[in-house]
Amino acid sequence: MLKTPFLSLSLLAAVAAATLTGLPSSAHAESAGAAAPKRVQVTNLTTSYEPTTLGTEVTVGYTLKNVTAFPRSAQFVRFYLLPQDGGKRALFGRAAVRRLPAGDSLSAKATRRVGQRFVEGDYRVRVCYSRRPQAVCTSTAVTPRAAVTIAPARLTADDGTVAVPVPEMFLPVRQSVRAISRLRAEAPEESARVVLTNTGQARTGALKLAIEAGDTGLPPLLEGRAAEPSTNFEVAATTCKVSLAPGRSCTVDVTRTEGSNPFASDRLVVTGARGAVAGVDLVPPVRFTPSTHDFGDVQVSESATRTYVLHNDSDEDVSVYNGLLSDTDSFYFSFEDDASFTCDDYDPVTLEPLPVPAGGSCTVTVVFEPQSEGDRTAFVALLTTGGPALASMTGTGTPGEAPTEVRPGARSFGVTR
Repeated sequence: MLKTPFLSLSLLAAVAAATLTGLPSSAHAESAGAAAPKRVQVTNLTTSYEPTTLGTEVTVGYTLKNVTAFPRSAQFVRFYLLPQDGGKRALFGRAAVRRLPAGDSLSAKATRRVGQRFVEGDYRVRVCYSRRPQAVCTSTAVTPRAAVTIAPARLTADDGTVAVPVPEMFLPVRQSVRAISRLRAEAPEESARVVLTNTGQARTGALKLAIEAGDTGLPPLLEGRAAEPSTNFEVAATTCKVSLAPGRSCTVDVTRTEGSNPFASDRLVVTGARGAVAGVDLVPPVRFTPSTHDFGDVQVSESATRTYVLHNDSDEDVSVYNGLLSDTDSFYFSFEDDASFTCDDYDPVTLEPLPVPAGGSCTVTVVFEPQSEGDRTAFVALLTTGGPALASMTGTGTPGEAPTEVRPGARSFGVTR
């Protein structure tokens, strides 16, 4: 009689134990569900970008949705660019996020300028949601393909041609051109400044400077007097050394080298480590265009005309005091057309030459009229208060009638004729 209740009690205890063993599992599941991480999903990711003078601006649109049954306190999102080629991601912006009640969502847009350290290329965009600005991301979204393209760096010079002053030793206006051609600059004096700007969207990388030898500016008759060393200019000072960020500028101060000639033109080349290149022509303050001209074949006693333009590339007015031709047998100045010969204009009262304004020009007309058959070579030279200028010319006399008239031109001109 007593065993049955005992067995019943034992059986009940076993059942209760089994039941209790199962109950905690269910309760634990509910507890685990209640303690699960509160998730906020990042969805509806959109991107656009726009190049600016200071770099690329990226606009990111996104939606944050609190999919839990718990409110989320104010937190943060971070924006990254991921190189399409698999390189390391890089942060380009952050934004604070307001408190999100349970089940609530928030749509927002943020525009950030890409940092100066980014290089050209295609990038995907990643949005990261976290509790603190530097915390591990608890939720992210990434564009499936490249969404932003950063264009390469581009070096742009403020002026493609820069006039470098000549030393005063070349300025005496009564010196002959041949005497000036023998002169060589002494120690560098005044300098000219070249300004370069990165007008691209990426950094240039470290910058390197080089001066490439250009035109000696001397006609064949004086070519043997070309200056040594091979370049006539040198860098006196520069800020163009380290990598240049988008929208940033740097400067290069250039002077003439010791031993240079005043007619030479060289070229300054600035190269970035990532391929951006800019070139600037270094020229005398005054120069002719064209610097050389071939009249071609002209019959004896016939003629061909060419107008040369003297450019004043300096920042000051210059006056032309003398002009001459090296060969007067076949070449002469033509003064018949005042509109095409303006470098000899002067004040009729003071007899002083009228200045050529800074950035302005004047013209000289030369006629090739061969007196005999054969090749001819000459140069035209002007002496100005800004320095000398030379231009060379060639022509070939071909069979024709013997000359019978006196030519109306001249071999030279000065303040007065």
